[in-house]
Amino acid sequence: MSGGKGKIGPKDGKLFSKDNQPTGEAKSLGKKKKALIKDICAQIITGDAKESFQGVADYLGLSIEEIDFETAMHLKQLEKAIKKGDTTAYNAIMDRTKGKPVQAIQMEDMNIKPIITKRVK
Repeated sequence: MSGGKGKIGPKDGKLFSKDNQPTGEAKSLGKKKKALIKDICAQIITGDAKESFQGVADYLGLSIEEIDFETAMHLKQLEKAIKKGDTTAYNAIMDRTKGKPVQAIQMEDMNIKPIITKRVK
């Protein structure tokens, strides 16, 4: 596992902390990788791929230029949930639009009340 606060470092297996941070070179490579992924995403949603969203754009009252990669991915999730009955896609959409459901955590000690998490909006 690599990247993110509190994640295990890829080489030494130690948690990232204030004192255990990636080198400047590793950070630079990570930034370059992120930029490359953004460029690839931008290329995917141009040309013929973008034209395939024209009908959806018209239906939503958007210009085709307003449909970026993120919007295209959301539309694909909706399509998977509705047309294919994909429950994972449905859960992702519901979590994104309505927030995750409230969850109670059961405690072993009966003197402690369960912790209730609130829906994030």
